[in-house]
Amino acid sequence: MNSLFPYIDKVEHLRDADQRMAQIIERFGYLERQTDAPLFDRLVRNIVEQQVATSTAEKISARLVERAGGVLSPESIMALGVEGIHRAGVPVRKSRWIVEAAERFASGEFSEEELRGLSDKEAIRRLVTLNGVGVWSAEMLLMFSLGREDVLSYNDLIIRRAISVLYGERRLTAKRFGHYRRLFSPFGSVASLYLWAYGNSLPKRTTEITIRPLGFSRLKDKTLRYSFQPTSHGEMLIASSQKGVCRVAFADDREEALDELRAEMRGAQLVHEADPSHKAMVKVLEGRGPKSLTLYLEGTPFERKVWRELLRVPRGITVSYADIAACTGFTKAYRSVGNAVSANPIAVLIPCHRVIHADGTIGNYNAGVDKKYFLLDAE
Repeated sequence: MNSLFPYIDKVEHLRDADQRMAQIIERFGYLERQTDAPLFDRLVRNIVEQQVATSTAEKISARLVERAGGVLSPESIMALGVEGIHRAGVPVRKSRWIVEAAERFASGEFSEEELRGLSDKEAIRRLVTLNGVGVWSAEMLLMFSLGREDVLSYNDLIIRRAISVLYGERRLTAKRFGHYRRLFSPFGSVASLYLWAYGNSLPKRTTEITIRPLGFSRLKDKTLRYSFQPTSHGEMLIASSQKGVCRVAFADDREEALDELRAEMRGAQLVHEADPSHKAMVKVLEGRGPKSLTLYLEGTPFERKVWRELLRVPRGITVSYADIAACTGFTKAYRSVGNAVSANPIAVLIPCHRVIHADGTIGNYNAGVDKKYFLLDAE
């Protein structure tokens, strides 16, 4: 069995090419995927599996292999015919496509040997002339049957999402995607494996968060409702003003968490009462919240700027205080950035736990270094 790993030179090239890809490689280690599956076998399975749930597709493919005598070859497929393939659970239309492909391979019009002699672009052009084979399917055949090492598919939704999150791309156009093809070349296939791993690790739903100033001292109603809510991260103190949630903090020690709230929101009238926004915040923390959320937070303009930059740090990625300082435009303001990170009023959701020292040491955390390790390990 051929495999894209372990080839140390390819991994090291990607590590050197990009810091965030280096972190993804560190996180997932060496990944191995079979890259020598017979082309025709892989082609048939790709057609069968299109727009079908994975578990269902695997069952249908298994039945088809059994009916074909254990081997998916042009000859065994033509022996089954459209009706025999359909009886395995494959729709009639797909069954016709599979038989047509078998006939073209059997006649010599198509061959794996021929495709191996073509460039990636030429091979894709040839493959898409087969009914049921689009560009994405052709790219997967290049990777996992022909062993091509520089395939990064714009047509793959998981890869696009992974790049969008990892690099903060709000609108990933085909032209912009070309930048990442060049960045990871000549080992785009290796990068694809890591982007799939990262994309599949992301929560299915993410919430876009907007930060606006609170101006708590100017509010007529200075009531803060607070409650203690269980989450997968531990018990959290959640507090809200009339504007909405303004504080999320770990509450391993409830009294200590309340004392910190009183100190930071001076003059507040604290009421132990679960506001509906508290339950909604728990859903956001668990990755089940709405598409968008606005937080009204007490803080200086610089602090809010730092917190907005923290929101741009992808899940599972760490940055340094210097990185955040550079993003704010104040490249030397390391200490001010550190103070702003420490003043972050929304734990976990505004991910200050992803900020570490430039030398790789973990640094401090308001809730304790152990909690910081816990959050980073969870990601």
